[in-house]
Amino acid sequence: MKQIFVVTLALALFEGISPAQVAPPQSSTGIVPGTLISAELSKPVDAKKVKAGDKVEAKIVADVFFDGRLLVPKGSKMIGHVAASEPRNKGANDSNVGIVFDTLSIKGRELTLVAVIQAIGPAQLPPNYGVRAGFPIAGKTGPTPRGGWGEPPATVPVLDPSRKGVVGLNGLALSRSGPVSGVSSRDENIHLDVGTQLILRIEESL
Repeated sequence: MKQIFVVTLALALFEGISPAQVAPPQSSTGIVPGTLISAELSKPVDAKKVKAGDKVEAKIVADVFFDGRLLVPKGSKMIGHVAASEPRNKGANDSNVGIVFDTLSIKGRELTLVAVIQAIGPAQLPPNYGVRAGFPIAGKTGPTPRGGWGEPPATVPVLDPSRKGVVGLNGLALSRSGPVSGVSSRDENIHLDVGTQLILRIEESL
């Protein structure tokens, strides 16, 4: 039976808020709504493999400050789960994955919050970077160069926190329905590599 995609993925525009514009902290965590967090996926997300309830984890790649105080150190984790997943098949033209981020882990201390994906971009280094030459690198093989490692990939820019939507990932669309961030594609199955860049926006901190 074809899996029913139970989460409505409505296209949404996000209103950017700079650190200087956010209100004073209103929660015990000190993290206010509108706070932007730069992160990258720790594990791939593939519409053909994941199912509702599967864990999704992202590593925070830049310190987060408020009023000169460090709130979230680099290396912390944003944890969530797959809300729903629909692979592309003969009966469905679109592939969809809904993701909910609801936990922030800082040095083993877990905080409950709601964070949505404001922007998404390609990984800075592809997952197969660093494999030894002679094995496929980006679909190609070649002789072993000096040092025994393949050539480095083209540089991918760091995703700017001010960006919104999909950046540098052709064919994907980003949407939101409540706490669910939806990624969809009309042409191919959704596959987000390890290192896929995310700009997360805190919507609620408890």
